[in-house]
Amino acid sequence: MTPLKLESKPDVHASTRMLLAGDGSTTLLLQALTGHDLSIRVDAQGDTPADRLPVGIRSALGLADTAVVLERRSCLVTPEQEVVSINRVVFDDTARSRMGEPDPVTPIGLQLRGRQVHQHREQLSTGVMRWRDSLTERWVDSAFKEYVIHYAAGGRAYVHEQFNPHMVQLAN
Repeated sequence: MTPLKLESKPDVHASTRMLLAGDGSTTLLLQALTGHDLSIRVDAQGDTPADRLPVGIRSALGLADTAVVLERRSCLVTPEQEVVSINRVVFDDTARSRMGEPDPVTPIGLQLRGRQVHQHREQLSTGVMRWRDSLTERWVDSAFKEYVIHYAAGGRAYVHEQFNPHMVQLAN
């Protein structure tokens, strides 16, 4: 994972720069980009001791090592089940208690919008990661972004999103 501030690099595809710079619902932007309504495939969701998380996530959420968080790993998929993004979301205890368990069939951003939850997003980084291309069985570069959602009512959630390079292009 290489943080690069891709949203400010002119050689990166314009739609990718806009997606990475956006401070609102990534799901809505991805739906506009792909032309599809996207759904979520939850691969894992459950309690995780904070000391098992990377230091960067613990720091971004201000977690004590003894905290227990809700962690969700998921993918946004097209109606044909093509993966558009791979996501990791970690909710601190305050966000979890105020928001309840995330709906397993609706992406987080759309849940927040549907509940009219006031929040803002603090971008942490954007950059390039490796993506296993299922068509060629090769590793290719793909864009990612990570940010923290700050809920107006209190609580935070860390979000990491990695984008399918066939849908979110790096180069012009």
